[in-house]
Amino acid sequence: MTTAGVIVVMLIAIGSTILAVLTAVAVSGLMQARRDRLEPAFQYARRAIVAALSGDESETKDALASLSRFSERDVVKVMLDLAPSVSGTSRSVLVSMAEQLGVIQRARSGLRWHRWSTRLYSARVLSAFGVDSKELCALLTDRSPEVRAQAAAWAVITTDPETIAGLIGLLDDSDGLCCFAAQDALIRIGIPAADALNDALEMASGTLVPRILTVAAAMGDERFFRLASTLATDPLPETRAMAAAVLARIGDPTSGPTVVPLLEDPSPDVRLAAAAALAKLQYWPAAPYVEPLLNDPSWELRRQASVTLLAMGAPGLILLRDTAPGDGPAADMAVQALQLRSLHIDEEVT
Repeated sequence: MTTAGVIVVMLIAIGSTILAVLTAVAVSGLMQARRDRLEPAFQYARRAIVAALSGDESETKDALASLSRFSERDVVKVMLDLAPSVSGTSRSVLVSMAEQLGVIQRARSGLRWHRWSTRLYSARVLSAFGVDSKELCALLTDRSPEVRAQAAAWAVITTDPETIAGLIGLLDDSDGLCCFAAQDALIRIGIPAADALNDALEMASGTLVPRILTVAAAMGDERFFRLASTLATDPLPETRAMAAAVLARIGDPTSGPTVVPLLEDPSPDVRLAAAAALAKLQYWPAAPYVEPLLNDPSWELRRQASVTLLAMGAPGLILLRDTAPGDGPAADMAVQALQLRSLHIDEEVT
């Protein structure tokens, strides 16, 4: 290609870029202008909805009349601006209005659409209104990870066994967002999901085990005690670390002897989890086994060892004082821990 040809190509490329930027700016400007034009009407509609939440029939009619002037998307936007802030009877009124406007029915229909973005939008609408739906439960196995994650976010409104089973299955999803959404939903559901999680943990293997244990650690239910104790010797380091976290969250001091051997685990993450667990359990007989970790190459682990020794009371304090006069990282960390304790005591006195 000649020099002139190269220059022409470059100019075309630059022109295309400038045109794309100008188009984006123009579209953004038009959208902002539309929002500015509709905002007064939106504000009026919001006030009408708030007035209707009292359950007064005339106020409800006024709100429905003001909303009927908007497109479906705008109606949903206005109503969803308020949905997170209402509960109980007020939420029932809001859902009733959405049903009268056809919003709920269209969202239910949208769950069956081929286009994933429509299914996602419909799932978000029903989730925001807290509407129960078997079809939403089915979306936990949707082909789109975005839709599966949104279905998991919806699932917190129910304790249905089928839905809980679907969430547990989603913990093994290949998409990280779906795994996180399922873990969050199960944690928020809480105790009603404990039995199903415990049963799943009994049969689980591989990376699914620590993912279930992550939920169990957030719950702290004693039903996980037996399996967590067993899994403290699992071949997978992540599982051993999470098993220690579960035992710490349950808070049964009898789990101390199970956690102590993990202080010598080849994985630093497991040693860190074990030290943190013993601090929560305040298992003072483990103090002599924690003290060597003050020399660990990892600063985070040395810091946790010092915090753990402080949490163990007198036995840990004695070991810190014995270590402080020496040299090296262990002595430095012991000194810092003792200074931290001294400052804490001074604050309590003042």
